[in-house]
Amino acid sequence: MGETASGVRVRGTTRGLPPGADYDHFCSSLADVYVGVQPRRPRLGSFDADFSLYRTGATDVGMISTPGVDARRDRASIARVPDDAVFINHSLKPWGLSQRGRTWDVAARSATVLENGLPFDVLADKRRRLDLVTVRIPREHLSPRTLRALPSLGDRLARTPLGAQLGTQVGLLAQAAKADLARVATSMSSCVIDLLDAFAADDRDPSAPVRAHALRTYARTRLADPHFDLAAAARAFGCTPRTIQNAFAQDGDTFSGWLRAERLDRAREELRTTGRGRSVAAIARSNGFADAGTFHRAYRERFGTTPGANR
Repeated sequence: MGETASGVRVRGTTRGLPPGADYDHFCSSLADVYVGVQPRRPRLGSFDADFSLYRTGATDVGMISTPGVDARRDRASIARVPDDAVFINHSLKPWGLSQRGRTWDVAARSATVLENGLPFDVLADKRRRLDLVTVRIPREHLSPRTLRALPSLGDRLARTPLGAQLGTQVGLLAQAAKADLARVATSMSSCVIDLLDAFAADDRDPSAPVRAHALRTYARTRLADPHFDLAAAARAFGCTPRTIQNAFAQDGDTFSGWLRAERLDRAREELRTTGRGRSVAAIARSNGFADAGTFHRAYRERFGTTPGANR
């Protein structure tokens, strides 16, 4: 199964294959994304797994559902199959990761980062299936400061709201890829890389005040969500709305004003580039405006014209 215009590379299952052949089929099908990573082969019984792989811009996205077995990338595997990409992993269920002499209990819906050029162990709950989304990012697409921050990002993602924020974006990316929304998924993959860079730049004590730069980067990944507002941002960052307002006040701005301007600017860009194929109401919804009337009034106030005039 080759790559298509939608970004789909592989979709498949091992269900129905003979024991042993099912495990081998799973490993070979996912080798391009999970380079050198081997799940533990079951001693008895079948390895019933579902999987899919997608190309999303600079990244590859893998989605797997397997029995609850551990996986490993050891030094022999690294020597045999070299790869130094960075993986971002996200699951709706708790799981564990061990790398650099540390072990993290990764919370459900959170995310963590691992380096495929170093040994690691994925620790699964043997009582339930392992459902995992992995975003594979070649190192050349990461900024120098992100690469420098990699040794500390595991701890920071585990201890702060950053892991949940990154997990949210990875989950949205997976949904877009699974729905074959290739252009949307490509844009979201860039947001994942930018969000990781923002966290690397915001290298601070977890108890220190949040910075507007990190807030803006995260908020840009949620522009399409009509329920995303000041209160939702505060929940995501584990702080109060006043904390966020104070961060934006340092730049002479407000969070709500900035958020509306970002949504309107992106809506105008969509009207100019793809507007003839979509209704104004659809573009309004895709940029977080649940009510078309509110969108029209806000658009005229910001740009001095109607949305239709920019089609």
